[in-house]
Amino acid sequence: MAITMQGSWTILVKSKAAAWKQRFVISGSSNGVDGQYAGQTSTSPVSVSGANWVIRLQHEPGSGKPWIDSEERLETPTRPAGQVTFDLSANDSGEDADFNDLVLTCDAAVNDFDYIVYGKVRSYSGLCFFNPCFRRVIVIDTAVRFRDLLNYKPVRAAAEALYPDRVKQVERAAAAEEAQNETEPAFRPIMLPIGAAQPPDSGSVSKFTALSSNQQIAFGSAAANIISKHALDLGRLKDRLTPICTVKDQPGLALRFLEYDRTAAEQAGGPYSGEGPRQNLGFAVTDSQGNYIFRFAQTAADIQGEVDEGSGLRPDLIIQAVSGLGGDLGVLSETAVYNDIPNFRRINLCFPENRLNPGPAACQGGRAIQAIGNISILSTAITQLDGLGRVTSSGLVPITKGAWYGSLHVYACFLEHPSVEHYTIEHRRGFGAWEYVTETYKHEFIPQLANPFHPAHKVGPFDVALSGGAIVPAYKNIESDGNWVATHRLRKIIINSNIYAAISNPGSVQFRIKGYDAAGSFVPGASDQITLFIDNRAVSGDVDDVSMGSIAPGECALFDLPTPNEPLTMRFRAIHLGGFVQNYSVSVKRGSNTPVAVTGDIPLSMTYDQAVHGASFQGTLHPSAGSPDADGYVEATLTPVGSWLPAGKSFCAFSFEVHGSTRSTNGFGVRPGGLLDKELVGISMDLCPACECEEGAADANG
Repeated sequence: MAITMQGSWTILVKSKAAAWKQRFVISGSSNGVDGQYAGQTSTSPVSVSGANWVIRLQHEPGSGKPWIDSEERLETPTRPAGQVTFDLSANDSGEDADFNDLVLTCDAAVNDFDYIVYGKVRSYSGLCFFNPCFRRVIVIDTAVRFRDLLNYKPVRAAAEALYPDRVKQVERAAAAEEAQNETEPAFRPIMLPIGAAQPPDSGSVSKFTALSSNQQIAFGSAAANIISKHALDLGRLKDRLTPICTVKDQPGLALRFLEYDRTAAEQAGGPYSGEGPRQNLGFAVTDSQGNYIFRFAQTAADIQGEVDEGSGLRPDLIIQAVSGLGGDLGVLSETAVYNDIPNFRRINLCFPENRLNPGPAACQGGRAIQAIGNISILSTAITQLDGLGRVTSSGLVPITKGAWYGSLHVYACFLEHPSVEHYTIEHRRGFGAWEYVTETYKHEFIPQLANPFHPAHKVGPFDVALSGGAIVPAYKNIESDGNWVATHRLRKIIINSNIYAAISNPGSVQFRIKGYDAAGSFVPGASDQITLFIDNRAVSGDVDDVSMGSIAPGECALFDLPTPNEPLTMRFRAIHLGGFVQNYSVSVKRGSNTPVAVTGDIPLSMTYDQAVHGASFQGTLHPSAGSPDADGYVEATLTPVGSWLPAGKSFCAFSFEVHGSTRSTNGFGVRPGGLLDKELVGISMDLCPACECEEGAADANG
């Protein structure tokens, strides 16, 4: 695995304790020292410079055998006077695991303009209400968790006081996601400190500071007054919500470092918003155990900018876990801000694992294709694909007889065929001819991380000559190449499923992968095939009308009730012609989205059940939905549990809604459901008709 470095360093061989030959390889330098260097203590020190360069430790596992990458570990750096030093240790593929086969010492002269940040990157999963890696602060990493925690009074009170716009935004986003079948939007972390107010620094506004082993979060005086009112309640809540989490190291993860400039509101004492300008400082990649080191420098102009914005002399830092390149660079997750970092700082990072979606951690033998997204296809006890390619899984993404949709991340490896240099991917429908997949696929090539548009990031396809003379579109097999970011390195392609089964033409598609050696010869056994049923359609549905008896006024409907619980008829449908309905339901809301409980003479909610529906459930087209017509419409007589109108109210606006979800997956989750359609009506009732008659008679009599 390649280790990224920034700036000028001197590399010295400290020790070698291995029978096999060892070496280190430099690439991407700006001073012409790229090349291979013997892993011997007699090797002269190598001075390397460059904005972003790479070092790899390798070994020869037997005389004459190809050199392969060793497992590397960044040791904890130290900062003696005027310099920073750390060891880079290697563990070769021998039986021991002592990380002393080759040890390099890396030294750099530093000054007050240089900054070194280092630490360990981990991910967490399980029942975690907040980021478990912070002790003195509540850090909320995702919109889903933020919405969950808003149900707790201390969090809602503090969040509405500090982040009122974020509360409204995330709740609006929830409604938008449901309505548009969208996934969770990008989310900037919410920080709710539970520390104590600190006295003001000399010459600065008073602030509130929460300290942990990893992070200092400073709030200005305006936010400090708000936080102090809620800190005790937040602390009690954090003690009560003990996380049940699994935390693990994240090797081979690409990190992007951003210098953050505070907004005018933050400078005036407000809380961190994440909306300030950001400057890209560069990238780093974690080692085999999740450790990283990153170096950057500030100019005198940068420091003056910090002073001008009232942030002190030191930079604020945000760190992102990223995947993708160039304009497609994807932010998997980002940290909250690290304020006023010193020149030498340990920052341990913790990201929600479900945002990283790393795919399979390692190759497993038996077949080449390993997984689609997070759905492993290696164990039939967990995942089954039927003859049409419909998926049933009890693993990370539970689904039964589901279809595939969207972008599909195909993970495969040639563990039993290490001579594979290139691979092709083919597709076909039915028994038609095989056609080559030609979608461009890119991955992060570590030596060019600082240049995301560099052509070296392209994995394929390239024109490759096979041994028989044919030229075919093929992809590089990078699974064992340490020059590429380890996360997602087993991913062979990201398939746009709509290319192979358009919305208008869903169905079974076969995909085949074949491996070839350096000479272009097919490697016997290096082939695998999979059938996927692709259906990119969502559940469709609508509310045709809402009526009272024979009255169906349609647009701008107003019903004048003769009785408080007068039955209303709703004609609706929720269908999927491919049979991939997971659930549909009817709901009624009044006023400001207040639910109204109703009963019906036909099912108002149905969920797919394989024992009942078999392999296909078309929603309201199913006979059990309530005598559907040819178009799938059913009529439900709705009666409120109680009255339509609340006590003392003579009128209210109502929304009659139909919701639905699809039984399909992209490998990382099931397709989100949502609102299919709604009918807005007004319902009124005369509260005292007898009184009106009496008043009218009195008026007539003078």
